[in-house]
Amino acid sequence: MAILVLTRPEEASRRFLAAVEERLSQRVAHILSPAIEIESVAHGPLPDGVVSVILTSEQAALRARNTGARTGMKAWCVGDRTAEVARREGFEAVSVGGDVEALIAAILKARPDAPLAHIRGEQTTGDVSARLTKAGILTHDLVVYRQKDCTLSPEIFEALAGGETLVVPLFSPRSAEAFLRQVEPTDPLRIVAMSQAVADKAAVCGARDILLAERPDLEAMALATCRRISMA
Repeated sequence: MAILVLTRPEEASRRFLAAVEERLSQRVAHILSPAIEIESVAHGPLPDGVVSVILTSEQAALRARNTGARTGMKAWCVGDRTAEVARREGFEAVSVGGDVEALIAAILKARPDAPLAHIRGEQTTGDVSARLTKAGILTHDLVVYRQKDCTLSPEIFEALAGGETLVVPLFSPRSAEAFLRQVEPTDPLRIVAMSQAVADKAAVCGARDILLAERPDLEAMALATCRRISMA
């Protein structure tokens, strides 16, 4: 059986491991090796007049209150997990249960009162604020954190040297880039990509064996990862 490589921060990785093991009804050999780490950055307050926020990550949801966003404010969230965190932080969260494209489409359909604020990390996909503003919904950008590459665990390279196959779920283009920059394209890696954007980034970085999850959510990622592990 292949070894599962967990690239998310530790708490999120352990939740994902538990979901995979529950579905497989067995323990799974794994290596915990976050591909990126998160650090907050200095930022100004929420712009005047903002009536709702856009959150495209859990990290943004955790930091949104620090911008002055109010309890009870509506939060447009990219997925269920981000919405769950936003609700815990006191927001009226709406999850589109999909990717950034689905999020933009949902906001355009609803035509909420403007202005909005996209609370996000330094690197993002989809040009959310620019596209919404161009469509007539004024949306500000507010960057509250950055992502830094982590050095991968030596266990990964020891496993590869020993001929092991690694199943690597990747949840963002940024983590795909950070992980694949440190391994060889010829290494026996089975990538599981959460979205087309992640799959495209993995391919650009040299990955050859990529499985795209059926939907951009954790349930679909867990199921696709189980399939990858079972194929070993």
